[in-house]
Amino acid sequence: MIYPVEGEVLESSRCRFLIDAPDRRVEIAIDGEGWSSCRRGGDHWWFDGSGLEAGWHQALVRCEGPGRGGESQLTCRFLVRGRSN
Repeated sequence: MIYPVEGEVLESSRCRFLIDAPDRRVEIAIDGEGWSSCRRGGDHWWFDGSGLEAGWHQALVRCEGPGRGGESQLTCRFLVRGRSN
């Protein structure tokens, strides 16, 4: 994940996640909620998050790559300091 980085402090409850992955499909789950599809844009994948309450959050990203069993996952914890919008 390019943005946010692990431990980053965000000033707003709106966040655009930027993921660097050459994979065929990328999905994100924030705080254990259901999986949401990310959209491809240029060389990256994007997801717009909003309405996050102040406090620590965790994003879990799963990427489906080529070949059988080619799924990988990564996590990122970040802090929202701003108010919910």
